Amino acid sequence: MTALKQRAQALENHFARQAEIQFKARMRGSKMAGRWAAYTMGLDDVEAYAGTVAVKQVVEPHRLLEQLRQDFCQAGVTVSDADIDSRIHHFIEQATDEIFAGH
Repeated sequence: MTALKQRAQALENHFARQAEIQFKARMRGSKMAGRWAAYTMGLDDVEAYAGTVAVKQVVEPHRLLEQLRQDFCQAGVTVSDADIDSRIHHFIEQATDEIFAGH
């Protein structure tokens, strides 16, 4: 294998690893956000709700804020969009840190 092909393979491997980490972090962070939302809404089955939120994040990745906003509204809980968005980003950052730390 030539040096150019080796470099290209290394870049592909790096890109694939970064995409995998990003996917795992979004899933884990979405699940954390789902747990927070479930506790905030006073739901009984926190883990089931968190799992649903994480799965919907995979199917429709850009609708998490909207989904949580609708769920809070239906539950009669007032939470600002800024707070929801801030929590989502915090949980995704926390999940990324945990993944890099090997947890």
